[in-house]
Amino acid sequence: MIWVSWRQHRSEAIGCLAVLVALAVYAILLGTSMRTAFSNDHLAGCLASSQGFACPDGVGAFMNEFGSEVNIAFWSVALIVPGLIGVLVGAPLIARELEFGTWRLTWSQSVPRARWLTVKLALVTGGLIVLGAAMTAVITWYRAPMDRLTGHLQHNIFDYEGLVPTAYILCAFGFAVLAGLLTRRSIPAMIAAFIPWLAIRLVVEFVFRPHFMTPLTMAQQHCAPPPAGCGYGISSVPQPTGHIGDWVLGIKGSDLIYQPADRFWPFQFIEAGIFVALTAAALGAAIWLLHRRAA
Repeated sequence: MIWVSWRQHRSEAIGCLAVLVALAVYAILLGTSMRTAFSNDHLAGCLASSQGFACPDGVGAFMNEFGSEVNIAFWSVALIVPGLIGVLVGAPLIARELEFGTWRLTWSQSVPRARWLTVKLALVTGGLIVLGAAMTAVITWYRAPMDRLTGHLQHNIFDYEGLVPTAYILCAFGFAVLAGLLTRRSIPAMIAAFIPWLAIRLVVEFVFRPHFMTPLTMAQQHCAPPPAGCGYGISSVPQPTGHIGDWVLGIKGSDLIYQPADRFWPFQFIEAGIFVALTAAALGAAIWLLHRRAA
């Protein structure tokens, strides 16, 4: 079954490898430029000693050169890429067998259909985990200079570091496998899986994530002109709290409401757990339905 699974999914594997290589080339080109600029502007020492307050010109120059491309344009692509990878790999897994009639041969062998699906899911899921981890490692290396100014917790940053990129891919994959079984067509299954995946992704990011843990409050303090502290968002270095990486959610009266930078990993485990649970539910439902229903 391992050989058969590889034969059936090698085109998806080659496509995913091509995406990883393209990402690595892009990351090396832009990441090297960022590292050179970060070193030339002597930002490392300034951040260590003053959280960026002592070098607003250097911070501003660096953010003006790389901020939009790294924090906005890249996020716009990364927002949907995990979902596209997941649905492109997951939708044909069952739907292709039903669409072309090959289920008649596949499911008439000595291996029960539920076991057949379980083995295929284990192999493909393992490959997606490796892909997600590799993509995350490349992006983390690429973003390292920018992360020293922005931290990891804010929007446009959190979504493609840590555990969540892999969890996003797996969730879209699980939805697509289930949709493929229900629709029996690959293309409709991709659409049927991607739309709810993206909706859940946005709701979790913008509605639930800010409240994964109770936000903290602190009194507003006088701060230097932008980019060194006043205002909030990824262009403010440091945040009005005075610490790089804090995520300021808003202002209530004279208080800042924020999530501290050191909550990055707890937030990662919470959000990744949500998407992994959705993945397990979708794949479990697919195995159960395939075991019970006639094709």
